[in-house]
Amino acid sequence: MKTDRNELIGTLLVLAGGMCAGMTGTLQAFAPEGATPQTFGAARTVAAGIILSVWTLSRSGMGFFRQDWNWKGIVLSALGFAAYQMTFFSSVKFIGVAVGTMIAVGASPVIAGILGRLVFGEHLTKRWYAATALAIAGCPLLALGGGASSTGAVSLAGIALALGASLSYAFEGLGLKLAGKCDPFATVTAVYSLSGIFCLPWLILGDTTWMWRPRGIVVIILLALVCTVCSKFCFTSGLRRISFGKAYTLSLSEPVMAWALATVLLGERLSLSGVLGAALLFGGIILLACENKGGRQEKAEQPPQIG
Repeated sequence: MKTDRNELIGTLLVLAGGMCAGMTGTLQAFAPEGATPQTFGAARTVAAGIILSVWTLSRSGMGFFRQDWNWKGIVLSALGFAAYQMTFFSSVKFIGVAVGTMIAVGASPVIAGILGRLVFGEHLTKRWYAATALAIAGCPLLALGGGASSTGAVSLAGIALALGASLSYAFEGLGLKLAGKCDPFATVTAVYSLSGIFCLPWLILGDTTWMWRPRGIVVIILLALVCTVCSKFCFTSGLRRISFGKAYTLSLSEPVMAWALATVLLGERLSLSGVLGAALLFGGIILLACENKGGRQEKAEQPPQIG
């Protein structure tokens, strides 16, 4: 069975993006006292938007504004990313890094697969269903085995916020797919700059003194560069090479990384169910990554435009 080179590159890019993003929840745990989920998420978005804008404008100048984007996709993705910040970091405060990430990212393949089918007409193969079933089955086992909140309980509010983050995450990717075949860096810059504007009120109205402490500066730099810029550049580039539903199943590498860091750095215990969950999750990722072009999946290089 021969795997298409273009699709293999897309697979590796999405996996790398997920691993970078998986560091996000752990970095929140290392933020200075006073960092609320809202200001933390807003700082991430605004800092990433500034970094990307400076880099992209210095590289392409006014050509950045002449990109042939679908602005409906840009705005949808920016709203999705902004909403994800507010919901995800709040859920982590309630239910911990591992559980919050598992729910937020683990539920996204189902949503993304449905959206991919409805919006792009993507054909979901039997392999996709099997891989997603394995991944979804592994997520709760890994979450329950990898740690819990400080109270030892999983709150309904935390679960609801994490599910809201999952929905936001799927719509963020949907917007990226609809944005068009422009330069990936320019696309991510447009999305994050606009998302930063949406999140700016939380920085203006919130307490941001924690940001100017040495540890706060380091956390924001890592959060913006590694967890945001590098992560989304990889994800956006990979999304152009593979199907929407497949990309979101592969991005389950993010909760695997989150669980590993939470276990090693935050002391969340690893149990037998956690090992089983990790095995199922990896099994789903490997199964989907080995999919060949013989399947009936829609090519990702030519996404249809809405409007």
